[in-house]
Amino acid sequence: MDTFGSSASLPPSERRYPAAFCGFNRAKSSDIEPKECKKEIRSDSGSGLKSRVDDLLDNGGTYVLVIFEELSGVSPRNDKDMFERRMEALEEEFAAQGYPDANIRIYDSSKIVGFVNRFPALVAKYKGIEHVIDHSTWHREATKDIEEFFPDTKRDKQIEKIQNVLRDSNDHCTVIRVTGPPDIGKTRLVYEALSEDDLQERVIYSTAREFECSGVASRLRTNPDWSAILVIDDCDSKDHEHFQQRFSGESDRLALITISADPTSTGADHRISVEQLEKNKVREMIESLDFEVKENA
Repeated sequence: MDTFGSSASLPPSERRYPAAFCGFNRAKSSDIEPKECKKEIRSDSGSGLKSRVDDLLDNGGTYVLVIFEELSGVSPRNDKDMFERRMEALEEEFAAQGYPDANIRIYDSSKIVGFVNRFPALVAKYKGIEHVIDHSTWHREATKDIEEFFPDTKRDKQIEKIQNVLRDSNDHCTVIRVTGPPDIGKTRLVYEALSEDDLQERVIYSTAREFECSGVASRLRTNPDWSAILVIDDCDSKDHEHFQQRFSGESDRLALITISADPTSTGADHRISVEQLEKNKVREMIESLDFEVKENA
């Protein structure tokens, strides 16, 4: 088994437990027997659990065993398939060690593939779908001019609003419209808002022109398992109305954020207008670039 790791986020549809963290044990071999599942959580002395497992469960975390083989419905034995036998072994061991209500997950190969397929940004990245990028690739474009972000009071509130809106459960595709003068920092603001772990994993970024060429739009509508936050840049009012009409009828597995310097009023659930940075923040930004700042005479 690989080294035990913790503090990782569960995929959205897997967050049924109140645990804030989970710890992963990743099997090197294709599968391990139920008795080996028990052995992996015991301390080297064989008495008690590994300290890291103890710490995880004491803090309300979830233990996750990853096995690179499909388990469900395979080779039934005593009316229990491979998945059930391994889950039962872990439940027995945790109960014997004083954790009868331990949060446990087992991810087999089919489960892992299912997770990946829910995030079209990852699919696009690793299958080479053109014209769209994920959040990590977007980083290079978003931060190419200034690496450090200098938010002012209003930008902080706008970032918080975007995050809260996207995390708020509803029954439809949330539409957010972000506008402001050219080069004011609209795209950077949206990028920063989506930099939290639970949001960035869902991001697909593109321009309006390139998104239409990607073929991703039709896949998003026809595949109900895909979950995404669509960020469409350089999206004028006409394009915004087109994308809103196309996606607004979808469920909250999708969210749409369009960005533009076009001030024309459009339909949207939420509108954000990005304005000039506060003067003190402009000064900080300039100083960070090692420019000489002269006081007014």
